[in-house]
Amino acid sequence: METIDDALAAMDRRIDRALETEDPMGYFACVYRSVTARVREGIRSGEFDDCERMERFDVAFARLYLEAADGFDSGQEISRSWRVVFEAPRSALALQHVIGGMNAHINLDLGVAAATVAPSEAVSELQADFERLNDVLAAMIDRMQDALTHTAPWAALADQLTGRVDELVSGWSIGYARGRAWAFAERLARAGSAREDLIADRDEKVAAVGARILAPPLPIQLLVSLVAPHERAGLSAVAEALRA
Repeated sequence: METIDDALAAMDRRIDRALETEDPMGYFACVYRSVTARVREGIRSGEFDDCERMERFDVAFARLYLEAADGFDSGQEISRSWRVVFEAPRSALALQHVIGGMNAHINLDLGVAAATVAPSEAVSELQADFERLNDVLAAMIDRMQDALTHTAPWAALADQLTGRVDELVSGWSIGYARGRAWAFAERLARAGSAREDLIADRDEKVAAVGARILAPPLPIQLLVSLVAPHERAGLSAVAEALRA
């Protein structure tokens, strides 16, 4: 996988398989495909400081998710952050599956990809484009919630009554995550021989957050149990809305 087009093709294959098997990880795959397609548009229109580097960065970022997904399917060892997501109960809300995936991909993978593409002091030159990518990710969270209102009306009602459902269900905020992701990228880029230990420590912490997202405290679990039966038509309808 060398180009964004390669990454998009791999995501399309994963989405198609998810639709065939009603795999709830298809929710995240659809949202993330939208992110990747939007980055491709930005590269083509020259929105980034270094568009060639941004393509390498985005491909490295996508590869971490796709390799984790393929590794899980084939029984290989993968990060704890992604294992928590892939082992999530099918009864979880679509929103939980997506935010769980975002947690692993932003809080762990984004920093790893940045440090890989811009190691050592070169990481400082990446910050502006790193922030632009984060802007795309944040926009996709909002787009995802808009799409879900058409397929999960009870989730929309909960959103109106209690505030942003993602933060209610998970205690997870993309605004908080993005700042921590850059701090991790800077540390990792300069970590030298401590790189693997730093990744392992980060993975453990991110996995713990993922576990709370997908198995939240009892009061939130009760809300989820009320909303989940009313998610209309399942993955295919939600996926269609998210891919549109």
